[in-house]
Amino acid sequence: MGIKNSWCRDLLESLNNSGIACEITPHPKLILINAVDFKVTINCISLFNDLDPVELLAIQSTYAGEGRMLVQMWEDVWLSKRRQVLSRIKSLAGKNIRLHGRKTELVQLTKPNADAFLMEHHLQGPVLARHKFGLLNGTELVAVATFSGTRVMKHKGDDYRSAELIRFASKAGYTITGGLSKIIKHFIAQVKTNDVMSYADRDWSTGKGYESAGFTFEGSVPPTEIWLDLLTNKRYFSHRLPALSDEHALTGNAAHQKRFLKIFNTGNLKYILYL
Repeated sequence: MGIKNSWCRDLLESLNNSGIACEITPHPKLILINAVDFKVTINCISLFNDLDPVELLAIQSTYAGEGRMLVQMWEDVWLSKRRQVLSRIKSLAGKNIRLHGRKTELVQLTKPNADAFLMEHHLQGPVLARHKFGLLNGTELVAVATFSGTRVMKHKGDDYRSAELIRFASKAGYTITGGLSKIIKHFIAQVKTNDVMSYADRDWSTGKGYESAGFTFEGSVPPTEIWLDLLTNKRYFSHRLPALSDEHALTGNAAHQKRFLKIFNTGNLKYILYL
């Protein structure tokens, strides 16, 4: 079966050339790339489509019932983050070098160092964070985690505080066994908090990594509307959509609609580590 979309063909060829055997799975509406040697299927989603998140979640649920993980691969993600995509899929395939966290050294990082690492190794890149930590294998930085500051959760008590694990990424080609748990243990020793909360991106994750680190599943966050800047391939949530420059001010919404394309994700899974 051939693939009409050139970027999907590029993805399939890149996977096979990387030693990840894949083939096309017939489907009347979707372009599905099926990993041969492990239980992951990639759903190629072109930017201009007639799909909706409820439909994709239903398909994802069907695959989960068959013991397969369905990755929602958007066209813009592949085109702008292909190296990170291949690294993530290699990790799912179990092709990474495994390094135990106890053999690494935990260090506090500056914002530039943490941001540079996340830009290179995390699919969603860096975002603003209060606390930043890394793991060194010798002199090589092999993992980074960033956290928010704590905030009071009034509905849980006047003194109850919560912090968010915002980002965690390992260096491409590495799986750091126990690495996340090591960083969290250090974080909670430094910062007074009653829990650590985080989100797993349903486009890419089933949350198993959080469960392995002792987190408790707290529920699902619904799919979210996202705006893609067609000039930069950068994604924005609606409340963070930037204003256009002055020369476009007179055209108002029309200019936004020409530059920004409305897409979506399939939501998140919420996890909390109670301390």
